[in-house]
Amino acid sequence: MQYASMILMLVIFGGMIFFMNRSQKKKQKKEQEERDSVQVGDEIVTIGGFVVKVISVKDDHYIVESPQDHSKMKLMKWALSSNNTVHDTTAK
Repeated sequence: MQYASMILMLVIFGGMIFFMNRSQKKKQKKEQEERDSVQVGDEIVTIGGFVVKVISVKDDHYIVESPQDHSKMKLMKWALSSNNTVHDTTAK
């Protein structure tokens, strides 16, 4: 009787870990797709809250320009919070 309840608890615990890991991987995949979809001219928001315009896209970073004084800076792709520019994905 005790072994059955232990096995049931282990199965439930294992299922929880599986589903939590699965949702985390989905979230990471969505974030990576958003980082890869950034194009030159897009207005993005950094994790620090800065709104900047992308002027160049490299492998692991963007070159961005601030709208106030047009100063350029390097922004790592992992620092992207959101992309404010809407792209029409249906048109080709």
